[in-house]
Amino acid sequence: MKRFDHILRTMCIVLCIGTASIAVSAQSLPEAVSTNGVLYMTGGIGEDEARAFLSLAPRYSLRMMFTSPGGSYLADVGVRITDAGGKTLLDTRTEGPFLYIMLPAGRYRIIANAGGSEVARSVSVPRRGGADLHLSLEERAARGTNAGCPGCRPAVGL
Repeated sequence: MKRFDHILRTMCIVLCIGTASIAVSAQSLPEAVSTNGVLYMTGGIGEDEARAFLSLAPRYSLRMMFTSPGGSYLADVGVRITDAGGKTLLDTRTEGPFLYIMLPAGRYRIIANAGGSEVARSVSVPRRGGADLHLSLEERAARGTNAGCPGCRPAVGL
């Protein structure tokens, strides 16, 4: 009987630790935000959060990843998205190397900047599936700032 009690206690401890680690993992992923009717999510710092972001990619119609030319992930990238008529739909700064956005099918203009370096691209979001956009920006950060993503690993592809 004592052996059974010991096994039961051990199983309870393992179950509690496992549940706690799942809760911590889920808490590390930022929530989606809605601005001007546009739902988006940004982040992806660290291996666990980057993996979680990649697993959520199919839920979003436009998936963007920001890196330096050397392949390092970038955070704190300014991003402005306009529709075909030039209306700004989203103007935000990233909290990590990934920015996932839910947009209806159509053509959009993306302008991204990091520390003075700016890149502009046009992208078509299809009716089904989504579009992936990998933007590489020079890190020309002002003195005393860090435009890179500390703790991020080099990009592995989107």
